[in-house]
Amino acid sequence: MTRASTSAANFGLLLVALVLMLHSVVGEPTSRHVPHHLSPRGDDRYKYCLPKFTPNYADYKARCEAGSDLKHTCFIQWAGDLKNAEVCPYVVPLHAMSKLMIKDDTMKDFAMENPTDSFKITYPHFGGVSFLFENFDNKTGCKDITLRSGKNISWRLWVSDDDGNGKDIDTLNYKWTIKTLCSKWIHIHVKQDGWPFTT
Repeated sequence: MTRASTSAANFGLLLVALVLMLHSVVGEPTSRHVPHHLSPRGDDRYKYCLPKFTPNYADYKARCEAGSDLKHTCFIQWAGDLKNAEVCPYVVPLHAMSKLMIKDDTMKDFAMENPTDSFKITYPHFGGVSFLFENFDNKTGCKDITLRSGKNISWRLWVSDDDGNGKDIDTLNYKWTIKTLCSKWIHIHVKQDGWPFTT
């Protein structure tokens, strides 16, 4: 072996040793992504959807009508409905999947079985827009609502609560948007009156 090749081999070994030493000091690279349950990217936690659902008025009434828990969130679709929607609860390993409580055949008024149940609704026939409910607080009744526009940007999804008359969160100008709301009733509107978002 020539002196040049020996020097090259020694340099290579030195470089490998240096890399190994740095790896032991620095450690593995850490992901900089926000945890999925706090992020609108958390689709992988909502991949198991409920089978075709039917009305269950007695259970709906217990959660949403007179005498019900004022913090248990209930939903009403003021535009659109759940007839062709995909409702996918957050699945906890070794726990039974959450249930959907629907008032009647119009599929507009509903609640989840437990107030803390996180879930995602996707509307494939309404442009693919989606609604995400997460991070319910038992003490305040507040929760995070995330809305996402779909592939067909002419469809718009917006949500309002019982506090005031305005649109609290809206996909009109956004690919996705998130807000914390605290009222018992959440009103969902899905309509084909959007236009391309700018943000």
